[in-house]
This record gives sequence, C-alpha cells and structure tokens, in this order.
Amino acid sequence: MAPRVLVVEDNAVNLELLIALLEQEGCEVLVAETADAGLRLARTAQPALILMDVQLPGMTGYEATRHLKGDPATAAIPIVALTALAMQGEEERAKAAGCAGYLTKPLDTRVFREALRQFLEPGGPG
Repeated sequence: MAPRVLVVEDNAVNLELLIALLEQEGCEVLVAETADAGLRLARTAQPALILMDVQLPGMTGYEATRHLKGDPATAAIPIVALTALAMQGEEERAKAAGCAGYLTKPLDTRVFREALRQFLEPGGPG
C-alpha cells in the first residue's frame, strides 16, 4: 500500500514539483493549499507524513503544526517544514513548533528523497 503524504503548499510551481517527486517515490499524494484545509485533511485522511510550507496565507505552517501536534488525532504524524527562509534560527523555529524535519526551497531533490525515505521507513523519526 502506498504511503499517504499530505502536502500543504500554496505555490503552484512548488506543489507541482512536490507531487511529481512524491509520485515517483510511489506515494499517494493529498494536497491542501491553506493551513485550515491542511488541518481538516490531516484529521480525516491520517497521512503517514505531512510536508508543511511555512509561509501560507492566513495561518502559518508553524501555527498549523502546533495545532496538529496538540490534537491527539494528529499528534503522531511527522511534519516536515518546507521553507524558502533559509535564515539562521529557522530550523530551530521549525523544531520548536513541533516539526520533525526541515527542508529549504528550492528543494534539492536528492536531499528530499533521502528525507522522505527516512520519514516513511517503519521506525523512522516522527
């Protein structure tokens, strides 16, 4: 059975790339373009992994992550932050919000694939 991955991303170009990479890895891809939609989909679909853009309209990815980690129905789902903000301290902010991982955009596809496998392996981080 294909692992289900929820992508919360509002940029069409980034979304297209993420979907292509995930499908190449044999994943079932779910998409939400806002944090609110991502919260609802995470609760109902129970994905194996969530890829969360940090800069979303309305609620930020970090705020959404805190909501997901505070909800017993979604607290165990690993969340990887995706951000174009490669500033010092950003990875720490992601971890403080509850993210299990952090990747910068534009994505390095090799690093992305390694991280994906790491998070989807049984017993992987999360």
